[in-house]
Amino acid sequence: MKTPKNQFWNAKYSTLVFSLAGFGFACNLAKMLLLPENTNALVFSLEALAMLFFLALLFVAINCQKQHEKWIKEGKEKSAKNIKTLMDENEDLKKRIAEYELKENEEKRFASYQEKMLRKIFSDGKSATDKEHFLHLLAESFAAGAAVLYKESEPSGQFIVEEVYALPEDFIPQPFVLGEGFHGQAAQDLSPIVVSSIDADMIPVASGLGNTSTGWLYCLPVVKEGRCVYLIEMVTFKEVEIDKMWNEISTRLVDMKIF
Repeated sequence: MKTPKNQFWNAKYSTLVFSLAGFGFACNLAKMLLLPENTNALVFSLEALAMLFFLALLFVAINCQKQHEKWIKEGKEKSAKNIKTLMDENEDLKKRIAEYELKENEEKRFASYQEKMLRKIFSDGKSATDKEHFLHLLAESFAAGAAVLYKESEPSGQFIVEEVYALPEDFIPQPFVLGEGFHGQAAQDLSPIVVSSIDADMIPVASGLGNTSTGWLYCLPVVKEGRCVYLIEMVTFKEVEIDKMWNEISTRLVDMKIF
């Protein structure tokens, strides 16, 4: 770091002042020593008093100089601290702006993705009259490995299998009751449940699709008049974010009287 030019000037000026003061003190002392022996004692007293005042003045000047240097040092430290604080705040602001832009871009990306998927699902007129076709279209649109459509049956709170997609012929998914398992919990809470990143090292997830050990499990309730009337259970091999748009899908399914 470069030393300010005025700091060199202050140091030189201070050295000159103290040098002249020291020279003056030496001259005054020499004058007292050279005075004749018969000089009045009052003269010696006044000279000594003048020297004492001069020493006091020099002491005050030195202290003032030290205090001034201390203030300068404290001021520089405070300025450096303020600069660091401003730089940290600036970096934090840049980080916040970057995060906001990232979030905004992600929201735009998802909005575009959602619109594309909704258009793909609901533009097919056959979906409105054929639940099996809708389930196949939904599963294919989100690259599902398998899917099951459950329907609420009597007595209330029990769900039976209505349609399946891509299940082995020898595998029969089981009905469930409200609050039982992940699909039962989703039906009870009226909210999608996602079990993500399931791998072979984890305990297999028991669901209507059997014991799943890979991929993502989505339990998606279709809500009508405050209760779950259908539930779609779907397994995918990657995250497809269908849970984030499911409320819109569920509302359209009911409004279009598909379910």
